[in-house]
Amino acid sequence: MADQKEQKKAVEKRWREEKYKVMYHSQLHYNEIRRLMKEQLTDIDSLNEQIREAYTLEPTRGSMLNTYQHLWGYFKKKATAEEKEAFLPLLEQVPETNDLINQLLYQLAHKYEVKYLQESSILSEKN
Repeated sequence: MADQKEQKKAVEKRWREEKYKVMYHSQLHYNEIRRLMKEQLTDIDSLNEQIREAYTLEPTRGSMLNTYQHLWGYFKKKATAEEKEAFLPLLEQVPETNDLINQLLYQLAHKYEVKYLQESSILSEKN
């Protein structure tokens, strides 16, 4: 029983780290993994396969915008006027501004100590 709890914890941790990057690549995969998580997925290999499959897909402008808007939601009430002025115009130029958006969101995640995003693969430097 403890082994299954450990597996579940590992799956949950992996999903926390990857969910926004999956959303960025494929809303369909994101929704499917969410469904599996609600069904108490404990097989990390199955999760990793879904994640790998999502990452093979070319993100659409819509999936990029959706993901960035979700990430911005962590800051929209905290951000200064200057931060809002820096971020919002970048959305209009996605995907050309992806690198700038990622940098800004990375900085905001650290400035406002949003641990959930600090640990997210979408904002990691290897992205």
